[in-house]
Amino acid sequence: MVMTKLVDVLVEPLAHADGFNLYENKQALALAQLLHMCGPVFGDAAAYRQMQQAFVDWVRQRVSTDDLFAAVAAYKKSIPVQHSDFAQQIELLEYCRGVADETAADLAAGEQRDLLDPAVTSIYCLCVSFRESLGQFRLVHDASKVIDRHATTLSRAHLLPDPARTGHLSRPAATQIDFADSKAHPQLQLADWAAGAVRQWAAHLAVGGGDRFAQDLERVVRPWVVEAIWPSGPES
Repeated sequence: MVMTKLVDVLVEPLAHADGFNLYENKQALALAQLLHMCGPVFGDAAAYRQMQQAFVDWVRQRVSTDDLFAAVAAYKKSIPVQHSDFAQQIELLEYCRGVADETAADLAAGEQRDLLDPAVTSIYCLCVSFRESLGQFRLVHDASKVIDRHATTLSRAHLLPDPARTGHLSRPAATQIDFADSKAHPQLQLADWAAGAVRQWAAHLAVGGGDRFAQDLERVVRPWVVEAIWPSGPES
C-alpha cells in the first residue's frame, strides 16, 4: 500500500502534467508492484524500508522533503550496476521533487488529509462491487471521521471523471451514506464481527501463529474476501 500511495502522490501528478494517464490500463499499479517486488531484492533491503518509512513520515509531516529525497537517493545508490535498468525507475522518483514540494505545502496547510488512510478507497471499491450486484443501496456506517470527511465525494463519485477510463465517469457507489451507533443496529454488530473474523484470519496468514479457531475461520472468511474482490470470480 505504501508504494502504491507513493506512486499515486508523487509520480502520477508528474505524469499527468506531461499529458500521460498513469491510471489507464493499471500502469500506476504495475509501477507500484514493480517497486514493491523488486525493491528489496535489487537494492539494499534496509535502505528500501527506510525509503518507505521516510515517505510515510513525510506525509505525516514528521520529516522534511529533503529527508524524503535523501532516503530515495540512498536507496538508489545501493542498487548494483547490474540492475541499472531498475535504478532508472528509482531515478523517476527523484524527478518528482517539484510535485513533492507542492504536496508538502498542501499537507502543511491541511488541504490534503487522509492520504495514507485506506478507508475511503476501500469503501468505494466495495460499494461499487455491491452496487453492480445489488443495484442502488444506502450505506450505514459506524462513526468514522475519515469517511464522514469524504462522504459527499463517495456518494457523488459517479459525477466525476474516471481517471482509469478516459471519457467515462466513475462508477457509482452508494446512493447515500449514513452514520449510526452499532448498539442500535444489529447489522453493524454483524459487520464488526465479520471484520474481526477476517482480521484474525488475515493476521494468522501474515505472521503465523494464532489458535485453531483462526485457522478454522478460513472456510467461512475466504469466500467473503474473494467475493468482495472478485464478484464474478478470480478469473475476471
